[in-house]
Amino acid sequence: MPLGIKVGINEKTLTAASLGITLICALLSLTTRGLGFFAILAILASFTCAILSVIIYMVGFIILPFVTRFLKVSEIRVGGFEIPPSQAAIIKNVGGVYYATMFLYARFYESSVVGVEEQKAPYMDLWERAVASVNFPFRFSLITYIEDLVKFREDIETNRAAAQLKLGREREKPRPDAITVDKWDREVAKQNEMLARLSAGEKPLGTIMYAMTTAVGVSAEAAMAAAKSQANELKATFSNALNIEMVTLIGEDLKKCFEWEVAIPSSPKDLKASI
Repeated sequence: MPLGIKVGINEKTLTAASLGITLICALLSLTTRGLGFFAILAILASFTCAILSVIIYMVGFIILPFVTRFLKVSEIRVGGFEIPPSQAAIIKNVGGVYYATMFLYARFYESSVVGVEEQKAPYMDLWERAVASVNFPFRFSLITYIEDLVKFREDIETNRAAAQLKLGREREKPRPDAITVDKWDREVAKQNEMLARLSAGEKPLGTIMYAMTTAVGVSAEAAMAAAKSQANELKATFSNALNIEMVTLIGEDLKKCFEWEVAIPSSPKDLKASI
């Protein structure tokens, strides 16, 4: 199956096309006499395309994947990079050899700074083992940003209150379960330690990770199949080793990671708006 007709289609071209049709229909309905019923159709078409252009401008990243799949066309970007109708990979033909790149995303929900200290060394050991077990080249990028201190503290206090409540309920039982009591006792201690470190002046850092894997093939389809296989292996390896969920990025999310290879968002606000 071919990847599709190589046409330069993206959110900007779709918006421009809609605006062009809007203008043409409006001019026809206002300047051409004798159209009769067709003048009404032209006005309706102009109005519809105007609304469509606004929708594409605002949420084109959602609409474009459906358009490329329906029309079975590829999106051509600057530099000769091609995004197939599935919007799941970025492909480039270099001297007759096809390179397919896929991106994966994982978010670390616990702060990289205020986590419990004794948990960090085992976690890093698991991380190193996971990386060493992958037998093909890949790249991962960690992006950190300073969390909103007020909200972060509120979340910790909420988690601590919930853990204290569950701990109290378990201890009030006629025959408390020792394992459950220990679990919630450790959770309360963990939240207390995090609050203490915040009070000592440590800043909580949020962390996100995206990974990139590239495969080579004699055709675009072969390169995509190999890249998909590598992406699935990365997901299985890191999900099992680190107990995190990794997802394959498609559409606008894929394009954002591709752009991050050149420059990441310059402020925490912009970064959070991008994820």
